Formats: sequence, structure tokens, C-alpha cells
Amino acid sequence: MKRDFIDLFSSLAVVVSLAGPTSGWAQGLQKILVGYSSPSGNQSVIFVAKDAGSYQKYGLDVDLIFIGAGSKMTQALLSGDIKLAQVGGVAPITARLRGADLRIVAVSFNFLALSLMTQKNIRSVAELKGKSVGVTRFGSNTDLGAKYVLRKHGLVPDKDVAIIQFGDVPTAFAALQAGAVQGCMLSYPTTAAAKKMGYQELVDLSDSDLEYASTNIVVTDRFLQIQRDLIRRFLMGFIEGMHRYKTDESFTKRVMGKYLRINDAVVLDETYKLFAPKIPRVPYPTPGGIRTALEGIADDPKARTAVPEEFYDDSILRSLEKEGFTQKLYR
Repeated sequence: MKRDFIDLFSSLAVVVSLAGPTSGWAQGLQKILVGYSSPSGNQSVIFVAKDAGSYQKYGLDVDLIFIGAGSKMTQALLSGDIKLAQVGGVAPITARLRGADLRIVAVSFNFLALSLMTQKNIRSVAELKGKSVGVTRFGSNTDLGAKYVLRKHGLVPDKDVAIIQFGDVPTAFAALQAGAVQGCMLSYPTTAAAKKMGYQELVDLSDSDLEYASTNIVVTDRFLQIQRDLIRRFLMGFIEGMHRYKTDESFTKRVMGKYLRINDAVVLDETYKLFAPKIPRVPYPTPGGIRTALEGIADDPKARTAVPEEFYDDSILRSLEKEGFTQKLYR
């Protein structure tokens, strides 16, 4: 009964908010700290929504904080230091397998937006045998991506090819430039910069049919129960940010340049053109995207029998779509 009342209140708020940018929420914004795990093109919706004022429109004063490691992000969520997080699929799924009460409520990018970049003299994945590949951290999206590519090409990770962690994408790329590794998994816009410098892009995983929940909005089960209206309003602002990302190229590239610290117009243009068409109108989690993440941690016996639907709750998104929220944005 309580949830029905909250949803009814929020439904009325949808009608008011779509009528114009001002509402009763503007009288006093509710502050909330939101973490993000990567300054990359596929995680830029959260920046676009903030700079466009989309969260404020729904009564939220969102402060963004960078927490680079997925394991640290999940710890911050569980401790209550942050209330919502934008983070890759492996970390929250692994944490839930181990008993953490984390739940994915939205996925704004359901592909593995990574490329295997190598030294200029390496022309095939097979040539990496006996060599090394850099990732950000073990258990991260880049680690999953590297192992997926190697296995697909008949190589055994950590046996045929050494996997080395460097902490973040810029450091992994620096290792490639220094010759410390022969390949590394990079995300945009770093991928675009590497291609511009002449490094080989052997595999672009974003062009594959592989579904993967790479950019998730995650909360705790408890927060979802007691602050459902707040999460709903955050997702309304987030979805408006997705719309702005897809429909306002110049604004989005300015925002990406600001948060990703990029001034190169060619790199920004390539990054935008890769991600904008692949960002959905409604950020639904999918069983296939969760299943790929589970397969990436198949050494955990629980992952082999886990049901993807246990890891997400899309009820708020379904409610918003039923009310016509997204349709009105694009109309």
C-alpha cells in the first residue's frame, strides 16, 4: 500500500515535470552523493544529466564522486557512504553472489565498450601467445574483456598470455606506450587516442553481438525499499540525460571534454559517434547482459547456477515507461 502511494505521487510528478522545468521540488533540493567508476564515453550520461540540470528538475542536488575500483565502489554503497553508483557489471554481481544486498536498477550501456589495442607490429590475437596484456584490475570489465577475447581465439589467460593489472585505463595505456606490455584493453576515449597514435585495434568488443551490463546504476536493496521515490526521481533525470546525450551532439561533446579532460575534437567526435547510437531510450537491464557477467566469473560455483533476474529490479523503469515518460521526451 505504501509503495502504491509513492508510485501514485511520483506519477503525478511526472506529469508536472514534463509540463515545464520548474516544480515544487525547486523549493529545496535533496542532496545525494553518487559514485561513478570510469571517466569514459559510455559512462558520460551521468555527466550530461548533471550539467543539463536534469537531476535538479526532479528535486535532486547530485554530487558526483569518482571511485575507480568496482570493489571499492560496492564497499562504499554497502557502508552507506554513497547512495547510488554507476559501475561495471562484474563488481556488483560478484558482491551479490557473496551475499551483499546490491541491486541493479538501470543499465545505460549493454555492450562491452572495450578494444584490445596492441603494439604496432602485432597483427593478430594469436601473436600475443607468450606475451602480456594489461587490464585495469583483476575482476574488472577490462579483465573480463581480455579473457573473453583470448579464449575466443584459442588462448588460455594467465597461461598462454600473462594478464597484468595497472589500476586504471590511462596507466595501462602508458604501459603499452612504454613497451611494458604488448597489448591492453582500453575504453573510449583512450582507444581513440591510441588509434590516432598508430597502435593496432585487434578487437572492438562493442561491435560484437555480446550483451554485457557494462554501465549500471546500482543501489542497495534497503535503499530501494526506503527511498524508492528518490531513486525514481534520479532515474527520471538520468533518462533525460540519455535523451540529451543522443539528441544534442555538441552539448554532449562539450560535457565529455570537460569531465574526460579531452580537447581533441577528433577523439571526442569518434567517441560520441560510437556511443550515442548504442545508448537505449530506456535503460533496461537484460538477462543476457547479466548472464555474460556471470560467465566471466564462472570460477565461482554460485555463478554457474545463478539466475540473472536475481540481480536487477526494473520495476521503476517499467512504471515510468507505462506512464509515457520516455515517449514524451522523444516526441
